[in-house]
Amino acid sequence: MFKETDSGKYYFASGSFGERIVFINEELKYRLYDKDNRLLVEGTVSNDGDKYLREGHWVEYYPSGKVKNSGQYHRNNPVGTWQKFYPNGNLMRTCSYALIEGSSTFYCMTGTYEEYFDNGQLKVKGLYKAVVNDHAKDSMWVQDPETGKQVMKVVTTYKARPEKFGTWEYYNEKGELVKNEEL
Repeated sequence: MFKETDSGKYYFASGSFGERIVFINEELKYRLYDKDNRLLVEGTVSNDGDKYLREGHWVEYYPSGKVKNSGQYHRNNPVGTWQKFYPNGNLMRTCSYALIEGSSTFYCMTGTYEEYFDNGQLKVKGLYKAVVNDHAKDSMWVQDPETGKQVMKVVTTYKARPEKFGTWEYYNEKGELVKNEEL
């Protein structure tokens, strides 16, 4: 799988996922290979201090070489249309993620959602909207500026979550509509 025209750095690692080889070139193209040199993941990264963030189009592969997942990243978060495939190559799911900016930045599944049976027939179709929860409370340890001691502080956090809305349709493996749900 390695090409002689590749100019970049290879990193070798072993651990709980087995042996892996990471390739990164000067254009920050990233590829992950297994110990048998099969391509598992490829995409582009950007530098953020001492770490890399996934950016742009990414593809994850099954060991067979067929596409497993495909979509876009922005600063390590999924955005746009994402597709997941069965090992047989048929589409399993398609959904979209949106970047929601305001007083905070959120990434959340929104828009059309479709799920398929492994035979290629549509299983579920519906819509998601992003709901921002501004009532979430979280506690964290902070340093008191006067005493310098660590103290527990309760803070309000904002989180986005996907919520079903509109019409949802459910089908059987023959492609026949079995349930219609209005939310």
